[in-house]
Amino acid sequence: MEPINRKVLKENAKIALKNNFWMVMLITFVGSLLGVGWNGLSSGSGFNGFVRGFSNGFSSRMNTSSEDESVKLMLEGIADALDENIPGADIYFDYDDNASLDENMSDFLHELEGSVHLTDEFVGTVLIVIGIILLIILLIYILSVCIQFAIGSFVNAPITVGYYRYFMKNRKQQANFMDLFAVFSKGNYMKVVKVMFATNIRIWAWSLLFYFPGLVKAYQYYFVPYIMAENTNISKERAREISRKMTDGHKWQIFVLQLSFLGWAMLFVLEEIFLGLISCGLLAIPGVLLIYPLVGYQMATYAELYEERREYALMTGIATEKELIGF
Repeated sequence: MEPINRKVLKENAKIALKNNFWMVMLITFVGSLLGVGWNGLSSGSGFNGFVRGFSNGFSSRMNTSSEDESVKLMLEGIADALDENIPGADIYFDYDDNASLDENMSDFLHELEGSVHLTDEFVGTVLIVIGIILLIILLIYILSVCIQFAIGSFVNAPITVGYYRYFMKNRKQQANFMDLFAVFSKGNYMKVVKVMFATNIRIWAWSLLFYFPGLVKAYQYYFVPYIMAENTNISKERAREISRKMTDGHKWQIFVLQLSFLGWAMLFVLEEIFLGLISCGLLAIPGVLLIYPLVGYQMATYAELYEERREYALMTGIATEKELIGF
């Protein structure tokens, strides 16, 4: 097993990046806006997911806020429903935004205890109300997942394939901005959707087995979008088979290559903290733009990785020139 030479890959990536720097910055910016790499089931794995979290504006904080808002609406909704449906009850609960979740829960329980006699009828009503609310939340969640996965499959996945196509073409020539949307213009849209849909579902299903099997599958099928970017007519089974053989014995090295960008990511974090401190947060927002050279460098390196593995596949007979037709 010949090891992946990270130094050579990165040197070649720097050359490709330097030759078309500003267009690469535009592509990475537009790609982040269009959700490149997102499949609707997860936000990505490994270092890709880490970088995407920053480029999407620290989304974890927003998620926490939305969870607090959901708890607030749920508790106030339960209190209103009990007040209307329990004879003789006088329940009023106002969520305190300045208090912690535990404090609000304690206030809510004290309000119930002081306002309602806990009879079997009351307990049954509470359980019914809670059950209905949880069912509504579950249905909303399922609908949300379905919508997100539809968007990920029919929009983000084809754009991701075009995104990879751009970086492959940028290695040796002046790539075009419209390469990002190549899948939509060549009449192969549904072929790409089917392949990426089936691949993402397979990865997601394996990830249900304590996550690690899904991670292995993700690395097995790492090159599927690159293969589709090169030849949209290839079948999903063949694309996965070629990718699996191209990554055989190299999954750990691919992971280490991704990990090698962690230092740059940490430097970006420190830069954001520094800009925020010296400007009361004003420079932190435009400072986010500095993530795009890092993403461009990263993607250019991965394009070099695919080219190295592609040559190996052609040389060893894993794939033919009719399957990997070039860019």
